[in-house]
Amino acid sequence: MASRADARVAAAAVPGSRSAPTPSLRGAVHEALSDLYYHSWRLVPANLVWAVTAVVAVVVAIFVPLGILALAVVALPTAGLFRMSTRIARGQAVSFRDALDGWHHEVVASLVLGGGLAAVAVLLGANVWTGFVAGTALGWAFATLALWGLIAAWLLAWTAWPILTDPARERWPTRERVHLAGLLVLAHPVRLGGLGIGLLVFLIASLIATVALVTVSAAVAAIVAARYVLPAADRLDARLAFAASRGLETDRDDDVNDEERRPV
Repeated sequence: MASRADARVAAAAVPGSRSAPTPSLRGAVHEALSDLYYHSWRLVPANLVWAVTAVVAVVVAIFVPLGILALAVVALPTAGLFRMSTRIARGQAVSFRDALDGWHHEVVASLVLGGGLAAVAVLLGANVWTGFVAGTALGWAFATLALWGLIAAWLLAWTAWPILTDPARERWPTRERVHLAGLLVLAHPVRLGGLGIGLLVFLIASLIATVALVTVSAAVAAIVAARYVLPAADRLDARLAFAASRGLETDRDDDVNDEERRPV
């Protein structure tokens, strides 16, 4: 007879399960560190590809006219990292090839999401700077609104990427996946705010220790987000009957739990 613990693990692996436990940030971090231990030889190369692409894109954006458009290309290795992370979170087999798939699988969706987020960040960041430099009450109000927009975009990014690359929702139209991500941010602004703050602090610290950012930090952040966001998305999906009301299919794999899928 299966134990209650086994039942909880199996339930957590089922998208849309009402009995799936509410995710905790501490639990997501703990699981992400365990995932890093088991998958480091896959995650480190994927993180290196992301870091090299990001550095090249930033250099091009700084020194080449209209080079800021190159920032959208960072969406492709980002999608690759999250493809690996969501498959790990779902307990599926994963390989470095999953990261490379981000360069040719749903490229348009990845570029639209990544490019859109980058454009919003640049535009709102410029508005924040302009508003504060103006030194007037109107300028400060304008900057404050732009800052809140930046915060919303930051939270949406860490919510949308896991849902966009979720293997259980690959058959969903991109619009519906992003729609669910937006609903999740609105439903849990405090919880996802904690995730956003934690990952921001972690990535800033990693930026200071450049080696960490280049080798593992982006991958760890992606896994934490996947481990934290996907269970919350599943619960919200079930609560709102989001997929059912739209006739969407969610792939499930109920027979094997995380411990049985984890590589030796």
